[in-house]
Amino acid sequence: MSDMRHDAPYRNLRYLVDLVLSKRPLPRRQEAETETFTCGGERQSALVTHEEVQNWANGTQEAIICSISHAWETREHPDPCRHQLQQIVNHTGLYGAAFEADIWIFYDYSSLFQYERTNSHEEKSFRKAMNNMHLMYAHECTLTFRIETLTPEHVWETMMADEEAVVRVYDAGSKTLKEKPLKLLEANRTPYLQRGWCMAEIEWSSLRGVNAQHQHIDRSESQTQKPLDLNGRVPMIPENFRQQMEQAKFTHRSDADAVISLQQKIFREKVIECQHLVLEGLPAQEILALAHALPHYENLKSLKVRRFRCGEEEATSLVKALASRQVEALEISGGIGESGRFMVKALAEALKINSSVRDMNLGFNDIGPEGAQALAEALKINSSVRDMNLEWNDIGPEGAQAWPVSDVLGSFA
Repeated sequence: MSDMRHDAPYRNLRYLVDLVLSKRPLPRRQEAETETFTCGGERQSALVTHEEVQNWANGTQEAIICSISHAWETREHPDPCRHQLQQIVNHTGLYGAAFEADIWIFYDYSSLFQYERTNSHEEKSFRKAMNNMHLMYAHECTLTFRIETLTPEHVWETMMADEEAVVRVYDAGSKTLKEKPLKLLEANRTPYLQRGWCMAEIEWSSLRGVNAQHQHIDRSESQTQKPLDLNGRVPMIPENFRQQMEQAKFTHRSDADAVISLQQKIFREKVIECQHLVLEGLPAQEILALAHALPHYENLKSLKVRRFRCGEEEATSLVKALASRQVEALEISGGIGESGRFMVKALAEALKINSSVRDMNLGFNDIGPEGAQALAEALKINSSVRDMNLEWNDIGPEGAQAWPVSDVLGSFA
């Protein structure tokens, strides 16, 4: 999964800002070839060159590569109302402010040659990119930003009624670009989470070793204000993915078998390679999904699960799955509500028979004195654990008394 040198260029974020300001939609790749914009008083190409990508791969140029997972809202143009474009600029602009590196955007309509490809170069480039598309969403050096919402209905209906609000799209009849009103385009209002290719991109993106590299970027203001909102994802095992694909919608149903086969191949490749896994923001159903996936991580050495929610059933399933792996370093921290207590209770029982874990961080789980006592009892049997961090767990004097001072790492807050 280390080679990203295929024929799919990346769009420069600053050009997308220019599109937003001028109220223009994203162009096809064919037209993007000659697009430029002004930055710092100079005209620059809208597309990042292959030389720049190669320099990035060689480590001589800094850049953050962001792949966009999104729905196509019409057959002719994925984003005629510029809803997705605005979401991309809003979110990636934060990265531009935080990092000195350039932001490069992969968006299929503008990065891959579209219909109608009129020469062998365009066709070869497109096929090569399609055969390696998963790299954009699963590579450890990229980010995925997914846009789940479609253009709001009131915005869509307003543009539908306005014949002067046109989109420049390719017209197959005349084989030229034409400006057309939205009502003349073939709409597709199927929700993002029901589309087969979107579901595949979610799965590819969930296979990275750090799941924070996969983000849902179009959440509403009310959603972003919820501190306990959990949106982290873990990879789905191929058997479950196949079942999900039976309900998914494809423009071409024949694509389903190819997507299923590719997901299985990439899942096997990525999980076998993975030695260190960092997962944040997991709701209960994703904890259960992790339990199903863990037996496939044959070379996993460390696992970090931060900020999660689970019940007793999910905690027991995860700890049972951990027993099948030789994980040496384990962090399970930031359990919400009773989640941390459920998890530590299950771990305490597992530690009585598990001899692989050496270092444990169970901080910020609010396990109370009962949880501390259960762990202390388990360690009377388990001799493999060397260090255990129990800070910020409301253990108090009662829980601390169960531990010899020499065993304590961190604080019993």
